[in-house]
Amino acid sequence: MPLRLHAGAVVTPPGAPYQANETVLRYNRDLVELFGGKLDEDLLRAGAQASHTQMADLLVERLPAGTATPDLVVLAAALPDLNPVRSVSAYLGLLTGGRADQCFSVTEQGLGAAFTALRIGAAHEKTGGAAVFLLAVLEQTTLPAHDPVVHDGVPLRDSGVLLLFDSGPGFGEVSAVTRLPDAALLGPRLAELTARASRPLAVAGPWTDPGAMPAGVACHRVPPGSYCTSVWTALAEHWTSWREEYDTLVLCDTDPRSDTAHVAVLERGR
Repeated sequence: MPLRLHAGAVVTPPGAPYQANETVLRYNRDLVELFGGKLDEDLLRAGAQASHTQMADLLVERLPAGTATPDLVVLAAALPDLNPVRSVSAYLGLLTGGRADQCFSVTEQGLGAAFTALRIGAAHEKTGGAAVFLLAVLEQTTLPAHDPVVHDGVPLRDSGVLLLFDSGPGFGEVSAVTRLPDAALLGPRLAELTARASRPLAVAGPWTDPGAMPAGVACHRVPPGSYCTSVWTALAEHWTSWREEYDTLVLCDTDPRSDTAHVAVLERGR
């Protein structure tokens, strides 16, 4: 039976005081200089220090009691963690029952990481590899150097999302996940998907072109202030009300770094 959305949780972490870690500083310095930049410790100090570990703790506390134990945990992130040597996906697996056969992260794909993670979870179910899938989308904005996506325009806020999918009955069946190599293809793709969908809702991230939204189709537009977590935060917050009004959710966003577009379709299923 295909995976369907069962539970969601969202957090805006409070952060923590800055604590210098020489190992992490050396790592960040080497990484930034490798790409011709320079470590900015003042920028590090000014950040909220909201680690992926902190977000994982808070998110698991917010999951409804009695949720199923995942056998697959995938963490998606577009921005690096405060401490890059921690394996937070494995930690999430431990926090949620310790029965996951696989816990890993999808990174270096911009905001497409979460879409890739969802595609992986759905594929695992089809091959019998997962009956309960936990998707974590985490975004912390304390960085060792200036990043135009994070620091220019509307500043990004730290945020985290958990989405639990299982093979039981219900709403939110993952039916398609697509990467489009050019954001200009998003409008035609959305028009195609919504034209044949029952009671569709387009959930558009803040980076999408408003002109790409199909005419006459209900649309929820996520406000600026997030990168990778945008549409997933909206899904976790609103899916229980959306399932009463819509049969199809079409999540989409455009990556400002690569100008690629990403689309995920969740349906009521049978």
